[in-house]
Amino acid sequence: MGVTAPLYEPDVSAGYVAGRQSIIDAARTRTGHDDLGTGWEEGFDRILRELDRLDLDPTRAARSARKLGTFLDARLHAEQGWKAYPEFNAEPIRQPVIIAGLVRSGTTALHKLLSIDPQFQAPEHWLTLAPMPRPPRERWASVPEYRRLAGYLDEQLGNAPGLKEHHNQAVDDAEESIYLLAQNFTNNMFPSLWDMPDYDRWYQQQDETPNYRRLADALRLIGHREPDRRWLLKNPTDLFAMDAVLTAFPDALVIQTHRDPVQAIPSICGLMHTARYAMSGKVDSERLGERESRFYAEAVRRAAQARRRTPGQFMDVDFREFVADQLGTVRAIYERFGLTLQSEVEARMKAWLDANPRTSGTMQRIEPEAFGLTADGLARQYGEYRAALGYV
Repeated sequence: MGVTAPLYEPDVSAGYVAGRQSIIDAARTRTGHDDLGTGWEEGFDRILRELDRLDLDPTRAARSARKLGTFLDARLHAEQGWKAYPEFNAEPIRQPVIIAGLVRSGTTALHKLLSIDPQFQAPEHWLTLAPMPRPPRERWASVPEYRRLAGYLDEQLGNAPGLKEHHNQAVDDAEESIYLLAQNFTNNMFPSLWDMPDYDRWYQQQDETPNYRRLADALRLIGHREPDRRWLLKNPTDLFAMDAVLTAFPDALVIQTHRDPVQAIPSICGLMHTARYAMSGKVDSERLGERESRFYAEAVRRAAQARRRTPGQFMDVDFREFVADQLGTVRAIYERFGLTLQSEVEARMKAWLDANPRTSGTMQRIEPEAFGLTADGLARQYGEYRAALGYV
């Protein structure tokens, strides 16, 4: 575990490329660790060059540097953890349950529901950014990394007040695996948060197999003390890299959630507009709409291609059916994959649903025209996907 250190702010006043070493030094000061490993540098440097082109205001420049720094922190913690616990990889990851689907298709609610079941373990938000063997829960408040990341998450949500309404996060909740994947700096998070077309073109041509293998190692480290608990993962971007997912986790049980893209894509754009504005202060809505609609069209195409090779490992969940009967969907998942749903666990899931009723939210009312899109255009762009799922 890293030493407690005061938050050290990197100096990017002369630009990101010029401030590269300052960003790295800040991460090393925060964590007390030095080794970043290898394989991250090209993506990181491409991101820095793109950020320099954005000409961010000083507040958002510092905010963006800190965001990058959290993923350097995560790398430093992971590399240190693997050295401290060299036996971490003794146990294979067996049949993880992976939720992958379009953003805004119920992935978060389903992930939170299933994570209530103690037979599963999911990476908590703070552990995705400070990977280490998961301490006993009653000790978390005394762990410096937990306290620091709780404060950082509060700050992030304060910078983007609309984000909490539409994608609520808590430092001790189950989190998307994209946060663990982002420490490789070859990841969809970056061209979603910032307008960086050159990086985006490069990223979309990369083989993400090394990233998912590193993810598997990070999970082994986090779950080192509970190797027999089944992993529960969630990441919509897994659709784009499903070949890599199945290479790293060859016996994965994949729940693919679906929603009509004519509804989902504008909602995705609304979510990303909120996040991107917090990081950049200016958003070209039409460029964002074009990027997200094109990316997820390619993602569902790649996922369909990958799953044809292992159809028995997939289950489809339609957003409409999930919204109509969430517990019924959960029961169907357990039956499909031969899992046992204990009555007391189902009761806890029902209690969670009662305490967290689904609301329509403003983002679900966003029209595609707000992002330079049209319903007819999205219907054509996703024609094969929509036809296969009965959305026409």
